[in-house]
Formats: sequence, C-alpha cells, structure tokens
Amino acid sequence: MEASDIWALFSQTYLETGNPVSYVKHQLFDEGTAQGIRLTVQMNGETHVLTGEGNGPIDAAVHALRKLGITLQVRSYEERSMGSSREGGDAKACAFMEVMQAGNERECYGVGMDANIVTASIKALMSGVNRLNIAGRNVKAA
Repeated sequence: MEASDIWALFSQTYLETGNPVSYVKHQLFDEGTAQGIRLTVQMNGETHVLTGEGNGPIDAAVHALRKLGITLQVRSYEERSMGSSREGGDAKACAFMEVMQAGNERECYGVGMDANIVTASIKALMSGVNRLNIAGRNVKAA
C-alpha cells in the first residue's frame, strides 16, 4: 500500500465526514467567566446557528450541539502541529478527539485539521459526531 493510499483512507474516514453535520463557521465570545461560541453548522442540508457556553471553546461547542439533540462527552483531546510555520504562518494544527454519545459506553474518534487551532478542534468534534452515526450509534436530531 502506498503512502498516498493510506492518506486517502485516513482523509475519507476522519476528515471528509460532513454528513449529517458539517462545520460552517464559528465565533467565540466571553460570557462572564465562561467561554461562549456561536457555531454555524449544516445538518441534513439545513443551516443552524447555535450558541453555547462552557469552560473553553470545545465545551461550549458541545453545549451548542445539544440544541440539535446531539448529546456527547469529550473523553480525550490531543493536538499536534502539522509542520513548522514559515514566514507566511502556514502551519496547520491537527486535533484528535475521542467522543462518546451520552448514554452509550462506546467511543469514537474524530480528527480535524486547520490553520486555526480552535477550528481544528471543532472540526474534530464534528468528525467524531459523524463517525458515531456512521458506526451505527445514531446521533439524534431534534
């Protein structure tokens, strides 16, 4: 198997998981002592603007997704650089997230990549949500 084949399989499995939920954009804000997020996603072709608060952007995004009936827990999180930044600041972050649907003991991993570390994290969360669905542990939509 060639490296390009491995990358294609990885990308298809973890990075190209835009169904049923796909990331569109986000905006962070402070809400007292909490971190707030305004998260725009598409779910089954319909755009939703969600808000949530938490102890950081990932927790806030998890709370925002509850408005769609998506309840999950983040079990673990890691982030890596995809190379050094040159003068243009073109480094990418790769976030790995283990998620579990509330009330289900099985875990699933999501991966997100972006130049922005928060965006990479939210993309990893979306990847995990979609992979839970792909694996037969259906995500509920309200």
